[in-house]
Amino acid sequence: MINEYGNYISDGPDYKYEDGIMNYDLFKNEKIKILWILRETHGKFNPKKWWGDKDYLEKKIEPFDSKDKKGSKKDTWEPVAKICYKILNNKETKNEYELASALERIAIINLKKTSGGSKITKKFAVALKKQENREIFITQIKKMKPDVIICGNTLNKIKTSEINFREVKGIPFSSKAMKKNHYFCFKNVVFINIYHPSNTSIKEEEYIDTAVEAYQYWMNNKDTENWPVFDWQ
Repeated sequence: MINEYGNYISDGPDYKYEDGIMNYDLFKNEKIKILWILRETHGKFNPKKWWGDKDYLEKKIEPFDSKDKKGSKKDTWEPVAKICYKILNNKETKNEYELASALERIAIINLKKTSGGSKITKKFAVALKKQENREIFITQIKKMKPDVIICGNTLNKIKTSEINFREVKGIPFSSKAMKKNHYFCFKNVVFINIYHPSNTSIKEEEYIDTAVEAYQYWMNNKDTENWPVFDWQ
């Protein structure tokens, strides 16, 4: 089911799953609401457990411990956290606990709501073609109405008649490593399509700077450029 603020909650007896807004009380008060859209989880997806209850502080463990048995949190979530922290705070930090706290202030969804693998699977492709699955993530996005949507190479997967970001011309990134990707600016939202955060073909610093550059361009120009308003209805 999808709750009133856009979180998808699985009620299956064998697979408990929830994605969406990490902490609604924090998210609703953010001036810039960020949504990350990834492909599928590689194991049990439970970031609320990792960061929301602050168990990493109580147990004195590293928030992005790459040796964590649940999977390499560092490769995926540390770049995500660094981008979000910089957007939300307009500054950087090297403190991992501060970075982890930024993840509580955003929303994260997977297009496929069950576990997959390290490569695009046939199950993923089949799942996206099912109308009911498309309706789930479309409903989630429209309920959240984020200001910044960051896609881990998933942007073309969410394009529908209801979420048609191609109403505006894509803007290429200055990064040579990400020259094939674009971002799309509306008055009220920017769609940023970058590589998956665990991609190793681009250096982490360049990856972070590329995403933040797109956000800053949108933020600095949204009030003066003749961009259309994205219709969330």
